[in-house]
Amino acid sequence: MRHNTTFKLAELGDLYDLSTINAVWLAIMKMEPVLLELLLDESIDYEDIGKELFIDKLRAHFDYHRSLGDTELELDLDSCKGCNCDQPISKFIGNTSGKHFALYFDMDKNTIKDIYHCYSYESDFLDNLFQ
Repeated sequence: MRHNTTFKLAELGDLYDLSTINAVWLAIMKMEPVLLELLLDESIDYEDIGKELFIDKLRAHFDYHRSLGDTELELDLDSCKGCNCDQPISKFIGNTSGKHFALYFDMDKNTIKDIYHCYSYESDFLDNLFQ
């Protein structure tokens, strides 16, 4: 996985022949919760709230981005500056607004074990925390 690299939706391709994580990235970049329903494993307790509530949380992100005029999200591979220090995270950035959120994908080889939000990915995170 490349770090600090931004991908646009067209560069990732379609859902055919993609690894699971790439397919999930694509669904998020397209802001398609229905695709996430199909791709995410029912038995995983994503973010300790379960698949359905986790997808609802992402749907709220998608609705917010659409309200800002975003039609898709770009993917920027960055690293966590907090609890998963220096582990890779996936930052999703609105193509119009520039607003973003980040997810940490807990992986075991090519299998997603968990996904949760990362709030400690910006270099100025601590400065923003106390403002």
